[in-house]
Amino acid sequence: MPLNKSFSLPGLLLIAASAVLPVAAGAQQAEEWLMRMADAVEHLNYEGTFIYMTPGKVETFKVFHRVEQRGNETEIAERVIALDGAGAEIIRDADELICIFPKQKLVVVESRRDKSAKGNPLLSSLPRYTDTLGQLYDIRFVGTDRALDREVAVIAISPRDNYRFGYRLWLDKMTAMPLKSQMIGPDQPMPLEEIRFTQIRLPRLVASAAVQTQLDTSGFEWNRHMDDGPATTPDTAREVWRSRDLPVGFELLKEKFEYTNFSTDPRTHLVYSDGLATVSVFVDVAVAASEQAEGLSMMGAANAYSLVKEGRLVTAMGEVPPRTVEKIAFSTDVVGE
Repeated sequence: MPLNKSFSLPGLLLIAASAVLPVAAGAQQAEEWLMRMADAVEHLNYEGTFIYMTPGKVETFKVFHRVEQRGNETEIAERVIALDGAGAEIIRDADELICIFPKQKLVVVESRRDKSAKGNPLLSSLPRYTDTLGQLYDIRFVGTDRALDREVAVIAISPRDNYRFGYRLWLDKMTAMPLKSQMIGPDQPMPLEEIRFTQIRLPRLVASAAVQTQLDTSGFEWNRHMDDGPATTPDTAREVWRSRDLPVGFELLKEKFEYTNFSTDPRTHLVYSDGLATVSVFVDVAVAASEQAEGLSMMGAANAYSLVKEGRLVTAMGEVPPRTVEKIAFSTDVVGE
């Protein structure tokens, strides 16, 4: 789970009233497991170590997730520590998402006005059930297994076309906590991405000190950013860009305008989703031909396709098959003034 993902690791929770669901195949049961899993990841107390694996790369993280009930309010706080490299940390509470980069002596703070689960790297990397999910994916309970000496339910999520990846989940039968998850590509012998706990505890209470950094950040540079709100088109961005030919199920989720260090003009950022897979489209200001990297590129489970249109560099990227980003990039055009 790289730190530049929108925590987006991936990104886990309420204890179910019944200890175990009946062991029987069926989409309805699988959907219930997905809803229990999402509830568990966010609303259980847990601490543990997990690894994030992509082909040729393994990263290890420590996570502390604290839930405290105060009257009618539920307070959630979380701390994720990268155990490899420079030991970056991510801390999330009801108001802020804080990213600490010790090597760069940098702290980045985002406000969280929507109070959503944004910033939970586990929840953001897992499939979540929606009403339309069953139309695009085949969701099945495929049996039981064991992980970390616990009995788990195994859920398979298979796409109904070639425009998205599939998933396999190993969920603790007592709590629905995901002990392992895999992103599966078509005809791939190995998972494109895997998140797996190597150690986990589900204590009654996680200490408040566990979700606070132990690093001395005095002397660090602090950058504060407002959380994403409804985007308003700047006066300088008169062009409206849209993808005209989307794969079935994908819809425009968000449109933003972002400023980079390379231009005073904003770039357009479109976010498309089918409720599970997400594709971002960036329409950047014109750059020199020698700097324009057109065509397909890959990084872990993510694919990107870039091409030049109307003097702009259009890039579609996401954890989807190459054909998906290529189709979306080629169909992105100016639709009005």
